[in-house]
Parts: sequence; structure tokens; C-alpha cells
Amino acid sequence: MTSPSSKYIRTVNLRHHLLVQGDEDGLPVLLLHGSFGSSRWWLPFLEILPSEVHIVAPDLRGCGRSDKPDSGYGISEQADDIWKLITALGWSDFDLVGHSTGGAIAAEFALEHPGALHSLVLVDSVPLEGVYSPVETLRLLDQMRENRNLLAQALAQLMPSYFPGGDDPAKQAFFDSLVDDAAAMAPAAFTGVAEAVNAWNRFEDGRHLTLPTQLIWGEIDHLVEREAMTRTLIAIPGAYNLEVIQRVGHSPMIEAPLALAELVIDFVTEDFADFDDVRAAADEDGSGQDESPG
Repeated sequence: MTSPSSKYIRTVNLRHHLLVQGDEDGLPVLLLHGSFGSSRWWLPFLEILPSEVHIVAPDLRGCGRSDKPDSGYGISEQADDIWKLITALGWSDFDLVGHSTGGAIAAEFALEHPGALHSLVLVDSVPLEGVYSPVETLRLLDQMRENRNLLAQALAQLMPSYFPGGDDPAKQAFFDSLVDDAAAMAPAAFTGVAEAVNAWNRFEDGRHLTLPTQLIWGEIDHLVEREAMTRTLIAIPGAYNLEVIQRVGHSPMIEAPLALAELVIDFVTEDFADFDDVRAAADEDGSGQDESPG
């Protein structure tokens, strides 16, 4: 196991900050964080991974230490950010892991550039049908720009099992750093990403996601409903199961990093040689998909 290092890459779209870990000739995996997040969210997960996995975790547009423009927060635009980043890295045939709204960006990327990927992993992802945020929710998100307490409360709800009770200074310090990152987002990102997810719906196009796809969901995720994840499972021919992590909310990379790491590594190291046969069977009758507890 190695510690991640920071680096910057400038593409034609923007200057990205990245966390990079693992052997450069290792298994390439790109990690996309969600809204109000940053690459820092993946740190507990990275601590578990072996050096044979080469990780790149960018700060997305408007987040962390990447550029913070006033526009460009649509899902397709952010997927293009990732395409430009991958081009700069010289990557191909890599595994793409997306969390929350990062899952929508990952799915969009897979639809636009299916030949670039080895596999797709969606963790408590925005479902393919999108997520509707009413005006009241958008107003609340906008208030979080100036109200740190409100922002902290919202983030805590995304990781309900992280504070099981009692004082843990290390956990509190890490959580405070997540709040710092969220508070420092581009002002346009506070509502821009939610508005983008409102407008994004790729449910009908899910039939084109025929690459190996893994869906992971936290049992007590109150943001993404299990029924919506199940509909996404059914819509994607390449997704043949939904892994459920017990007693975990919306943020398993923080709440249960070991359980998440085991699921992801087991999946991306699978032999997909026979996957075409499984995919063909799923395309014919839809029977290749099921839900299984993690």
C-alpha cells in the first residue's frame, strides 16, 4: 500500500487537481466523487487498496483544488471534462468508478465513450432516470453557500453510520475537512449540479450500456431509493447484480471502505472473457439481472 500524491493536469477544458496512488503500470482505476465532494472523500478507500491498483481521483469541475468556473456543470459537460482528462493521461481500457452525481457523469461517459472502458462501477449513483430537486431544495442548496452549519448537517446525513456515537477526534477532523472542501466549491456548483441532474435522464439509453457494470448501494441510503437503483439495474444489460452494503448510507467509501474495496476489486479483476454470452442472454430476456446482498 502506498500513500496518494497530489498532482495537477491542465486540459483544454480546465486545470484538474488529482490524487494519484499505486504503480503506474498497475490496474488503472478512475474515481469520480459526488456533488459537494472532492477527491478527499476517497482517502479512507485508498488506504486499503494495494499498490498494484493505479488510482487517479480528480477533483471535478468547481470542486477541491480544480478550477472553479462559473459554468459547465451539466452532466454531459463534466463527462467531457473526464474525456479530456483521460486523453491527457493517455489511458484506455480502464475501470471507471462513480459515486452519487459522479455516477451520473460516469454513466454519461460510458455512453459517449464505451470503447474507452474496461468496466463501470456505480456507487450509490444518481439513477439513470435522474433525480428531481424541487425549487425549495435548490433554495436550500443555495443557502449552504453562506451557512456552514447547514452544510455540515447536510453532509452528515450522507454518511449516517460514520459517527456511531462517542467522540473520535480523527473522524471529526476528517469530516471537518470535507465540510471545508464543500464550502470552498465554486458558487455556481452549489445549485448547478442539482439543476444538471434535474435535466439529465438517460434511462432509455441505458440499453446501450453493455459493458461489465457493477451497481453498489448502501442499505440506509436515504438519498437514492433502492427502487430507483433496481430500475437502473434493469435498464443496463451489462449490470447483472446490485450489491447492497448493510448498515451503510450514501457514502460507503467513508462509512465502510473495506467492504466497498472488496466489492470493487473483486469486480474489476474478474475475467470478463465470457461476458458477451451473459450480456447476450440479458439482451434477449432480461433474466441475467438480480439483486444480491453484500
